[in-house]
Amino acid sequence: MTSWNDFDAAEPELAARARVILSATVNGVLGTLRADGSPRLSGIDPFFLHADLWIGSMPGARKGADLRRDPRCSLHGIPWESRKVQEGAADPGEGDVKVTARAVLLADDAEHARVMAGFKEERGFEPPGPADLFRLDLESVVVIAVADDQLVIDRWSATGGRQTVRRT
Repeated sequence: MTSWNDFDAAEPELAARARVILSATVNGVLGTLRADGSPRLSGIDPFFLHADLWIGSMPGARKGADLRRDPRCSLHGIPWESRKVQEGAADPGEGDVKVTARAVLLADDAEHARVMAGFKEERGFEPPGPADLFRLDLESVVVIAVADDQLVIDRWSATGGRQTVRRT
């Protein structure tokens, strides 16, 4: 698997665009697989800490149980209401981002405390109670936007590298 840091080293411009969109997203959509193999969609607030992309889940939540059983997941971020622009940070623009990954449960208590403290520092508020934390190991990242009346699909994968497709 590939960390966000590895992706950033391989494709810094695309990684920066994707990060701005994901960081501006008030609430993303996480796709997981239920025990019967059917899809489940859940709201999620992804965050970055120490060059990793993280998600959290309340203990006992279905999405966390899904990820423990099958770590494959997808994350969709659309900056509907951008908190970062409101705070004067980078404008995410009109694009959206899709990530496919494998979620790795953080089991180390000291590391868990460090990530929760980092969340508080980055977001400016206390995390909303206990959480199971998952680091996302990337399989692919896609940024989709419209430019010059064309749909621009800018895709990177750990196995295929970067490809950009334009559709009219």
